[in-house]
Amino acid sequence: MEKALFRNNLIKKITAALMIVMLLIPYCFAQVTFGDNKSDLKNAQNQQNDIQNKKKETEDKIAQLKAQSSDLTSLIQGLDAQMGELSASLDDINTQIATLEAEIEETQAQLEQAEADKESRYEAMKLRIQFMYEHNDYTYVEVLLSSESMADMLNKFEYINKISEYDRQMLEEYQSTINLISSSKVKLEEDKETLTASQEALQAQVDALEVVQNEKTAQLNALSKNTADQVAYKKQLEADEKKLDAEIASITAKIKAEEASGVTPSNRYDGGTFKWPTTSTRITSPYGDTSDRTSPHKGVDIGAVRAGVSGDPVYAAYDGKVVIAHRQSEYYSTAGNYVMIYHGNGLYTRYLHLDSLNVSVGQQVTKGQKLGVMGNTGNSFGAHLHFDVMLNGSYVNPCLLYTSPSPRD
Repeated sequence: MEKALFRNNLIKKITAALMIVMLLIPYCFAQVTFGDNKSDLKNAQNQQNDIQNKKKETEDKIAQLKAQSSDLTSLIQGLDAQMGELSASLDDINTQIATLEAEIEETQAQLEQAEADKESRYEAMKLRIQFMYEHNDYTYVEVLLSSESMADMLNKFEYINKISEYDRQMLEEYQSTINLISSSKVKLEEDKETLTASQEALQAQVDALEVVQNEKTAQLNALSKNTADQVAYKKQLEADEKKLDAEIASITAKIKAEEASGVTPSNRYDGGTFKWPTTSTRITSPYGDTSDRTSPHKGVDIGAVRAGVSGDPVYAAYDGKVVIAHRQSEYYSTAGNYVMIYHGNGLYTRYLHLDSLNVSVGQQVTKGQKLGVMGNTGNSFGAHLHFDVMLNGSYVNPCLLYTSPSPRD
């Protein structure tokens, strides 16, 4: 009865272990990649060169835009000067036209007055003739017959002739004045027409010049906006360049730290596939397991090919530098004999409970190089390998480093 119960418990434990292994297989098919500092540095430097080239192009554009703006500003200033001269000439012509219009108006008034005076004189003469006719004024014969003497007759004739001559002279003078005023008016109107034609021509030049001024001003505004945009773009490039400078300095510091620690390009982790650390693929305690411990398991336990038998080879999972090679004979450790390798970029691997070690501290190792053999040293209950991975000070699931848990990887 007890044997049957023991057998059933054993079967349950084996079944549970197999289920755990099956659950782990999908995780072991995943792969994690980590950045390479020198690759990151090269990328950052390429970006920096690209930014510097763009800055140079932008600075050249800004210089060209400023030169164009300067030329355009000079052109606009020249147009402004021409506009000033044209406007002054136009103002002068407008003044002359206004003066002529006033003179024409005055001449027209004089003409109207002269015509009125002529008409008035003419009407007076007609009235006088009418009066003489109506009152039987003397004819030349009557004057002759009524004269008391030759002298009297001559005086009367002279008087009548003087009146007639005066009327005729006055009419002629009025007509001459009217003709003179009319000629002056015609001349003034001709002068006004000439000035008006000049005014229209100047106004056409002013209008055309205003169109050019507006076009050039719009071009200058567009250049100013383009220049401001380029200046803003340059400032953004400078800000990006400053960030890249800080990033390059940080990456350079990391590379120097790695070089000081002995990690060279030949052993820096470059995101390649890790090698499974031993010949066995039998996981007896997975990452995060809490079934027989108080805190989650920080690595994976890999059982020997032959359960309980030490001696399976243990390999370096990837190129790196041995930073710890502890031997149990030096002092006791719960990890027993173990090795820690630094692969660069904050990535470490540890190999615990080894039976013996084949490497020493400071030694450069390559992926697949034998570190020792599986054992049962330290706080261990049966031959196995405890394999764990630390990234930037935190433990991660080792299975995430593999596409498959094969000793030939």
